[in-house]
Amino acid sequence: MRSVCLALFALVLAWATPAQAQWTPDTVVVLKGKVVSMTGAAARRAQVVIRGDKIEAIRAVSAPTPPGAIVIETRGFIYPGLINLHNHMEYNFLPVYPVPRHFDNHDQWPGGKDYETWVNNPWKVVTDRFMYNRSDEAFKFAEVRSIIGGETTNQGAANNPAISRSLVRNVELENFGERHVGQRSFTIDRLFWNHLPDQIGRIKLYKAWIVHMAEGIDDYSRAEWSNPSFDPNQPFSSRNRPGMVQADLIWPGLVGVHCTAMKDEDFALWKQKTGLPPRIVWSPTSNLLLYGKTTDVRAALRHGSLIALGTDWAPSGTKNLLWELKVVDQYNRTQLGGLFTDRQIVEMATVNPARMVHWQDKVGMVKAGMTADLLVVDDLGKSTYRNLIQATEANVQLVLVGGNPLYGDEAHLRRLKVYEGRPRYEVLPETQGPRPKAIDMLENPTARNGDLSLAEVRKRLGDALAIRPEELAAIVNAGERETATRTTYKARDYLKDQLKTLYARANRPVPANLDDPAAAITPAQVGDFLALKYKNLRPTADRLETFYTDSRFLDALEGNLHWGPPYSAGVNLRSYLPPSGTTTGGQPNTVGITGSVPGQ
Repeated sequence: MRSVCLALFALVLAWATPAQAQWTPDTVVVLKGKVVSMTGAAARRAQVVIRGDKIEAIRAVSAPTPPGAIVIETRGFIYPGLINLHNHMEYNFLPVYPVPRHFDNHDQWPGGKDYETWVNNPWKVVTDRFMYNRSDEAFKFAEVRSIIGGETTNQGAANNPAISRSLVRNVELENFGERHVGQRSFTIDRLFWNHLPDQIGRIKLYKAWIVHMAEGIDDYSRAEWSNPSFDPNQPFSSRNRPGMVQADLIWPGLVGVHCTAMKDEDFALWKQKTGLPPRIVWSPTSNLLLYGKTTDVRAALRHGSLIALGTDWAPSGTKNLLWELKVVDQYNRTQLGGLFTDRQIVEMATVNPARMVHWQDKVGMVKAGMTADLLVVDDLGKSTYRNLIQATEANVQLVLVGGNPLYGDEAHLRRLKVYEGRPRYEVLPETQGPRPKAIDMLENPTARNGDLSLAEVRKRLGDALAIRPEELAAIVNAGERETATRTTYKARDYLKDQLKTLYARANRPVPANLDDPAAAITPAQVGDFLALKYKNLRPTADRLETFYTDSRFLDALEGNLHWGPPYSAGVNLRSYLPPSGTTTGGQPNTVGITGSVPGQ
């Protein structure tokens, strides 16, 4: 009996495992499903023919498929990949920040014990190049979080070579052979103002410049847009600072992030100065959590504003755009009286951001000639746009970036990313069960740390969050190999210099080894450094953020001061979660297994 079972198992394994690599950049892939073009045409069941990195054609579902094509029968909806235009990616391994009190502007919340404990201190220790130096891992983790939620483009990557050519597009880096999007995370400070005469010409060469602006709800925040009392002949200060208007930075390329303090007349002035509708990136979750209010999108729309969405960051935002769409949906129903249609909400994550960065001829729609940045989602029995708004991470079947299938149901990746009998993907442990998800982290092994698996990324971040002095001492004492014969100890030297200052301030003796360039630093000394430098630091390995939006995440969200009445009244996200115990979101595991024969 045992030999019969083994024979049956071998037969099943042979059927399930491709005999050879299925996908290469030259492979033709055909997706069958309901195509949501975002061009205004009604969704219809069709074939999306992908050759290389482009959509070659949209054909009737009954039309013959190209010879040798891999055909994926999705039985779902095919949307453009989602575009996230506001994100601080390096922070996205952290959990939601428990906001301790009400804030009126962005200068108020970055400080205090709670912020240091939950955000600044762990981020600094984990990512700083002189400590754990896990910035690459943090960015990779953030990219995974994005693609799991259907995002094919993100913002806020910095110039990090670990992700310049990896999972999702990074809007500020080179794309489509160009690099024409700039960004600024901070408002106008003294340094920026002093250098602005030399930089303004370069800034205005960008086709799009994404900048934080008027973030907050008070007059101090609004002055970041325009401060009529600014006197350039007086010393620069927190009160005497120019707004964007006084700095001559209201120009057609401006993309304003947040704009929460702006009023109707500000949007009118923006349109008057540029001759174009204002372009705004809206992050309602983050605004509501930090300030209890969000952008006056009703006033913005009165002046024809183009609105895109951004998740902001993990400490006060959603995990991905699938859930930011849900916050918009809820806020639209409960606070805006249905101002936006479902289609307009979906446009905020597809067509609108593509237009903002001048990629409208590349991405944001599903039509022939466009780049194949695509998202396949289960058919939940909803209308075209409502289907995407209702979908969760569990409903994401497949994500392609430039035609490359990088994430989705393992059933799909098993047919697309198996090479010489070996999968070039790994399964997400939290999706083990009837419908596991898989990701190809190794698409670009030439990137810095390009050979890191997702499991290793998670382990390194989790180990760093545990903050073990003996481990950190071993890391800095090992040094950094610069060449085959040269190792430098910049991190160790930094910690030694810091410790000498910290010991002196605490009236403690300075150990002799701190003055010896060749001496190792001890775990006890590393512990002293962490305790003296980061007084509110807590080792919490279990605080590594999860990928899926779940009850734990919503508990943290709902526990915040501003999430309940009288602030975010009526915004309830729990109704979007799959039923307890369900991992598929209502679709069987057989999705995509059929339809593999060319011409079917």
